[in-house]
Amino acid sequence: MRFGILGPLEVTDDAGQAVSITRPLHRSALALLLLNAGRPCSARSLVAGLWGDNPPLSPHVSLRSCVYGIRKALPDRGRLRTHPSGYLIAVGPGELDLDDFRDLAWRGMQALDAGNARSAATLLSQAVDLWRDPPLADLPPVSARDRLLGQRKEAQNALTDARLAAGEHRQMLSGLREVVASDPLNEHAWAQLITALYRSGARTDALAAFGKLRLKLISAYGIDPGPELQDLHRRILADDPDLMVDPGAVPAEATTAGAATPTPAPVAESGRWQPTCQLPRALADLTGRATELARLRRVLSGKGMSVTVITGMLGVGKTALAVHAAHEAKARFPDGQLYACLEDGGRPRDPQVVLGELLRGLGVPAASIPVAKFEREALYRSMLAGRRVLLLADGASSAAQVKPLLPGTEGSAVLVTSRARLADLEGAKLIELKGLDPANSVLLLAEISGRNIAEAGWDAAEDPETEADAAKAIAAACGYLPLALRIAGARLADDPELTVTELALLLSDESRRLDELTVGQVSVRTRLGTAAFGVSDPARYALVLLANGQRNDPGSAIETFSDDPRTNKAAPELADAGLLDQVSGNGSHGNGRGYQLHPLVRAYAGELLAANPGLAGSAA
Repeated sequence: MRFGILGPLEVTDDAGQAVSITRPLHRSALALLLLNAGRPCSARSLVAGLWGDNPPLSPHVSLRSCVYGIRKALPDRGRLRTHPSGYLIAVGPGELDLDDFRDLAWRGMQALDAGNARSAATLLSQAVDLWRDPPLADLPPVSARDRLLGQRKEAQNALTDARLAAGEHRQMLSGLREVVASDPLNEHAWAQLITALYRSGARTDALAAFGKLRLKLISAYGIDPGPELQDLHRRILADDPDLMVDPGAVPAEATTAGAATPTPAPVAESGRWQPTCQLPRALADLTGRATELARLRRVLSGKGMSVTVITGMLGVGKTALAVHAAHEAKARFPDGQLYACLEDGGRPRDPQVVLGELLRGLGVPAASIPVAKFEREALYRSMLAGRRVLLLADGASSAAQVKPLLPGTEGSAVLVTSRARLADLEGAKLIELKGLDPANSVLLLAEISGRNIAEAGWDAAEDPETEADAAKAIAAACGYLPLALRIAGARLADDPELTVTELALLLSDESRRLDELTVGQVSVRTRLGTAAFGVSDPARYALVLLANGQRNDPGSAIETFSDDPRTNKAAPELADAGLLDQVSGNGSHGNGRGYQLHPLVRAYAGELLAANPGLAGSAA
C-alpha cells in the first residue's frame, strides 16, 4: 500500500488502485495516525486533534466509531491496530510520502554540506516534489502541522542554495523575485536573489536589491540587514571572485539518488563520535586583556563543568575575548569545540533551533532530531556525556537561552557572552569587561591602522599637536571602546591620506562623531540603534532623558535607589541591553547602584533627543 499526507490524503492498494475514504472525519483521523506512523497515538491526543475545544458528547465512543470506519475502508484492516496507549497504524519503508520526504531532504542537505551541489539539487527536488497542493489538506490544525510546513520551507531554501551552487542562477531569478515579493522581509531569500543577480552579471541590480531590503528593514524595525547580507554586500562591492561559480569546479556527479549521496551512519545510532571545531576565527590583535585571559585559562582547565559568563556593554570585545580563549583551550577539550549563535540582528534566537544546529553539527541526521524539546535536550546531553567539549554560546540575552545548551556531566566547559549579567544562570562565574585603558587603546589603534603612533608620553596639551597626541584624542573620543577603536583604526588603514590628526579633529565634534565611526558596513550607530530599539519604549525614553541630564556633567554616574521605581526598572533593562555600564561602589544614599553612560551612547541618545525635541521639556 501507499499513503500520502503531504497534500490531500491519498491511499492506494498494492495494485496501485485508489482507496476511497470520503468522510472528512475519517480522512483527518487517518492523517493524524499517519503523521505518527509506527508509533501509538493516545485516544486523548486523537480526540484533541480531531475536535479541539468542541468534542462530541461521548468523544471516545465517536473515536472508536471513526477507527472502525477507517478499518472498513482499508484493504488491509490489520494495518490499523489497537494499542494499550491508543491506536497505531503500521507503515513499511517506501509506503508513506512523509517518510520519503524526510529521508530525501536529509540526504540532500548532507550532499549540499559535502559540496555535491548537483546531487543535492536532485535529491532536494525529489523531496519538494512530493508535496501536493493544498499541502496537508486533511491534517487538522495540530502543532505538528506548522513544523512540517517549516521543514518544507527549509527543504525549498536548501534546494535553491543547491541550484545556485550548481550554477543555475539565471534559471532561478524569476522564482526568487516571486519569493521576495511574497515574503519581503525574508533575508535569506534576498541573499539568494542578490547572489543570483550578481552571478548573472547584474551587479548594479544586486546592490540596488540590497539597498531596497535595507530600507524595508529600517522602516519596519529600525535595523540593518543581518550578518549574511552584510557580508554578501561587502563581497559584491569588492568583486570577490569566490562569489562566482567556477563551472569547472562543479563536479558532474551521478544524478541517481543511490549513487550520488553520502550516507554516513547517524551518530545517535552508530555511536561513532565526530569531533568538530565550530569556533570562529580568532583575532590576531587582541589587546589589553591579559588579566581576563588569565582568569579564563584557570576556568577552562577541563576539570569539573565550568560555566563562565563574559559580560559588558556592547562593543567592548566580549566575543573577541571568548573566541581567543576558546582557541587557546582547544587542546584541553579534544572531543570538540561547539559554537552557538544566540542572537540574529539584535533578535534573540530560539534555543531549540540552536540545539538542532548543534546536533546536526555533531552528526545527527535532521530526521533523527526529536521534535519535543525535552527529548531533544536529553539527546544532546547524552551525546556530550563523558566527553570533553567546549561550548561557546555567543550573544545570550537571558539564562533561559543558555540552560538547554549546558552539558550534564563533568569534563566540559561553557563560555557565554552576554550584555546582561545572567544572575539566574546557576553556578556561573562572571567576568565583566570594561573599556581598555588609554595606553592599550592607543596600542590597539596603532595595530589596526598600521601607523607608528604608540610611542609617546601622556602629557600632551588639550589640542593635539602631534600624531601621538592625536591618537590619544581619538582613543578618548572613542570612549576607549574596542569596537569604536577598531573602526577608527580601519579608517586610517583604509585611507592613507587621512592623517591621525585629521581624524582626531573629525571625532572631536560629538554631534558628528557617530558619522565618522563607520567603515564599510560596520557602524557604531547601527549597533547602538539595534540595541536601543530592542528595549521597551519607557527604557528608551529614560535613556534619552539620562543623556539630556548628563550634558552638563558628562562624567557623572547615574544612581538608582529603591524609592525611585521608574529608574529602578529602566536602568537594569538598559544595562542588560549594553546601553548603560554598571559601576561598582555605593551611591550617595549608601546603598544605591551606579551606572555610567558611555559617551558614544550619550551621543546616540542625543540624536534620539534631537529627533524628538519635545522630550527635553520633560526632563525635569
